[in-house]
Amino acid sequence: MVSTFSQIREVPAFAALPTKAEFVEQLNADEYARRVRNGDFDLGWFNAAPDGTRWGQWGVRAQPSRRGLTLMDIDKASGLFPEAFAPPLAAPRGGGTEREPTTVNWGINERWEVWAENLVPLYEEACSRQWSATEDIEWSRMEELPPDMERALCQFNTFLTMAEYLATDVLASWIPKFNTYFHEIKLFLASQAMDEARHTEVFRKRIFANGGGLGQAINFGSQLAQQSSLADNILFGSWAFTSYGVHVVFEGAILSMFRFGEFLGKTDVDKQIFRMVMQDEARHVAYGTLHLKYMIEHAPDVERRLEELHYLASISEMFFTSFFFLHPTTLEACAILAGEGVDGMDKGLEVYKALYRKMREEYLMRIKQAGFDRTDRCMYPEELPI
Repeated sequence: MVSTFSQIREVPAFAALPTKAEFVEQLNADEYARRVRNGDFDLGWFNAAPDGTRWGQWGVRAQPSRRGLTLMDIDKASGLFPEAFAPPLAAPRGGGTEREPTTVNWGINERWEVWAENLVPLYEEACSRQWSATEDIEWSRMEELPPDMERALCQFNTFLTMAEYLATDVLASWIPKFNTYFHEIKLFLASQAMDEARHTEVFRKRIFANGGGLGQAINFGSQLAQQSSLADNILFGSWAFTSYGVHVVFEGAILSMFRFGEFLGKTDVDKQIFRMVMQDEARHVAYGTLHLKYMIEHAPDVERRLEELHYLASISEMFFTSFFFLHPTTLEACAILAGEGVDGMDKGLEVYKALYRKMREEYLMRIKQAGFDRTDRCMYPEELPI
């Protein structure tokens, strides 16, 4: 057996680096550094005309609106609204470039792939409605729950913690793929990653705040990552698939569960937690829904893409039914909460089934309004087979 120490020593050698003195000597020999030492500055950027080549614009004065200075305000003042195609550059939209700009092979360069008419105001809302899981939840008002109710709520929160991990892992990996020309989607997903992290935080804190503890993990991660990484899975093979699977199907259902948690919360603190996460989740679903609408209205070869989406939707719906709504820990924890204890699980199960029907109805209505009708193709059964 090869020892760990031996394995470390067998790492291939890196290329030799110059010494610090050699590096300083290289800098001293640089042509630009030599010119600056002689007082000869370049100032090409400074003297460039604001024509969009080396310098972008000049003389723009955006006026703050009632909320402050928003992205909408600066877009209105500059006129720099995104066009259908983004240039293969790393420059911000409307910025100038060096004489020979480096091209960048961004993964996503077309507006229809990322846009939603509510994207910019949703980002501004995300910024203005950030909240702290440490300070904005009134933890000092926590009330004791019966042991079976506390255990069920801790299991439900364990499930939700894992769901938030999954959303963060999947969505954050897309940020580097969007062309910087479409800064709105980069900013929005960064704000969403912060939302998901805060949700993970608040659910974990709730688990340990009232005499409970972490419950059983659900093995849905391995079901998704059947290839070498999540990015290889068909559910996340394109942004269209990822946004639909995560924002529309996954978070649409989680939004229903948050409403369920707020409705059934037995303490003011629990109700407050679910109200706070609900406002974030509604924002994510709103982007996904209007992105779906924009894509349907603007994507090339839309009929083929719709058929691909129908296929993806079927996979997502089957997965969510099997590994979420019919998973024993989720179903039984919710039945205990709805039935106000283990003895009331039969009654609680009926409430849970009503939650499922409501979730399915909202999902179908949401996507139909976006122009994607799955009434006759939806894989969610009309009733849970329980």
